[in-house]
Amino acid sequence: MDDVKITFFMIVTDRDILIADYAVRSYAKIKGIPFKLRVYSNWISSALKQKYFPAWRQFEFVKIVENEWQTDDKKPNDRTLEGQFELGATIWDRELKKIETPYHATVDADFEILDAKFIPVMLAELENNSNLVAMSTDYSPTNPEYYDSYSDEVICLNERWHTWFCIYKREALQCNISHAYYEEILPGRVRRNAWDDAAYFQKALKEIHGFELAGLDSNYQPCFIHYGQFSKNVDINKTNVDLYRQLQILRKRGLFGSNDILTKKLASLLHKIIFLKADKKRSKYVDGWAKVTSS
Repeated sequence: MDDVKITFFMIVTDRDILIADYAVRSYAKIKGIPFKLRVYSNWISSALKQKYFPAWRQFEFVKIVENEWQTDDKKPNDRTLEGQFELGATIWDRELKKIETPYHATVDADFEILDAKFIPVMLAELENNSNLVAMSTDYSPTNPEYYDSYSDEVICLNERWHTWFCIYKREALQCNISHAYYEEILPGRVRRNAWDDAAYFQKALKEIHGFELAGLDSNYQPCFIHYGQFSKNVDINKTNVDLYRQLQILRKRGLFGSNDILTKKLASLLHKIIFLKADKKRSKYVDGWAKVTSS
């Protein structure tokens, strides 16, 4: 591992493994950077492991983390969870500290690299600024009145450098704040002051440790696609995943480049007709899960 510069850490569940297959394979597009893709099996069923893991292991850069105690008959049934798997933040808190490379990144199972040229740009930014500890492909500023579809409430959602592809320097691991979602209850119409997963951790990197964080220039958006919320997927399956993926890519990149407005509009129309309901369903927790317990 001495020559590996960066470890990409991807958590995969049963629900998102279909799209993760494309995501894992897309890392083969990275050239000239010594890296590893550490795939964490988050209670993936034995049948799906047998289907996907042998092919993923053919890539020299892939390391799959499996826990022998995560067997089909012992899957968690705690209905406060989002499914029969651990929360991602819980895994980050435990597993990221085990990474020893100079850089590590949280990467989503539904984030696909289309052109890897943005990655050396991000690493160069981090190398050239000694105080810059993290960089994400996407950044959202604080929104004081954000509609949260999961709770059906308007909340204050604090700034976040999004975790679907966020590179950190090893120094970030000195921060002992959890990556977990955090909120404060306040008086007034907007009662929840919230930090999504990793946002409170990032706040600590800035305010306690004095680091800077940055977002990638928007010109690089055509280089990747984040399909979004696939850990809550129940509709995209092996019969329609190829069409779903192609339409999503066309919506973002067009057929003849970013200025191909006609293709983008046509793909968006087809997506709306075929898959809008599936995408909307992923903006809610899967029925029966993420139940709030009464105190």
